[in-house]
Amino acid sequence: MMQRQHGLRKTSHVYALLALFAVACESPTATRGTFAYDPTTLSRGLLYRWPSGSTIAVWVEVSASPEGPGPLSLALAVREGIASWNRVPLFAEYTLVQAASIADANIIVFDRATALPITPSFYAFDGQSAAGYTYFCPVGSSPTTAQRLTLASGAASQATVVIRVDRGRVTNQSGYSNLFAHELGHALGIGAHSDQALDVMFGSPLVGSPSKRDLQTLRYVLGQRADITL
Repeated sequence: MMQRQHGLRKTSHVYALLALFAVACESPTATRGTFAYDPTTLSRGLLYRWPSGSTIAVWVEVSASPEGPGPLSLALAVREGIASWNRVPLFAEYTLVQAASIADANIIVFDRATALPITPSFYAFDGQSAAGYTYFCPVGSSPTTAQRLTLASGAASQATVVIRVDRGRVTNQSGYSNLFAHELGHALGIGAHSDQALDVMFGSPLVGSPSKRDLQTLRYVLGQRADITL
């Protein structure tokens, strides 16, 4: 399994029980420069990403608690995050869209105040007390892929990644949007934190859009062979 989480400070932990995979999953899409920061420091040196040309559908689970008390909106944070990260690809490596239903989603997003929308019975999903948490579970080998999640209803899904955020750990909409944008960066292939505060992948995100360093790092990832295909 692969788990990515962080709190209000730069306190991320990754608990990964992964084999070291020697066979690459797919050919590079283009020749790229190097990264601005190593994109695999939280994934134990393993590089993961979506197949080139993917349309990645994001579902926001708000049915149990539409937006919760107060003015914070997860739906707004997701729309902003999708728009920001859609500016990264140079060769149409992916396109983020909002899913029409949870059954159609590739990424499922929910707030900690909302009931868990997936069934955790076959893997150790544990969000603990982190402000943000991104999870996928690698399975198989040669190539290695991410396992599809089972919905809370017991139904199968297209989703391989789940993002959980905690509105109780932020004070305003900007903070909520920053938090989600950061987690979406992890879901797209940055298995790392930046040490620069103006990067959205800084451990305690202060901005809501990827910086030039974030762009450079994800564009590097998009041009590499993946150890794990999402």
